[in-house]
Amino acid sequence: MNVEASHHVDCSDIGPDGYYDYYYAYTIWRFSDGGPRVLIVRGYDDETDATLKAWENLDGTRGPVGAVDLFHPLVRQAMEHLRREGRSVQRLSRHGIVPATPIRGWARACVLGLGYWLGLRAEVVKSSPGPSTPEG
Repeated sequence: MNVEASHHVDCSDIGPDGYYDYYYAYTIWRFSDGGPRVLIVRGYDDETDATLKAWENLDGTRGPVGAVDLFHPLVRQAMEHLRREGRSVQRLSRHGIVPATPIRGWARACVLGLGYWLGLRAEVVKSSPGPSTPEG
């Protein structure tokens, strides 16, 4: 795994009172493994979180880091690297920032593409007349 880190500062000009209106200092990590995509992660200096931001493709386009991507070997290695640096890891999703914790069990099956089956099973359970009783 290759790791590139770069530090950035985004701030306003210093106002007449001697203070900035805004000041953000952060690190951008770029994780790669020789594959077609690079994982982009950002962490602010004054926070312990690091956020999995996006996948960057060879053509420069970017895509989201989905829940299923948490099982990708590069993401797993990147998360371990960040944790060794003392960072907790989260993920930018369409619902905002969420923990980057791989899900398990039925939820994992749903994320991996079995949502249709689970939805079908829910319809069967909904239509059943009630709990079954064991027959003796």
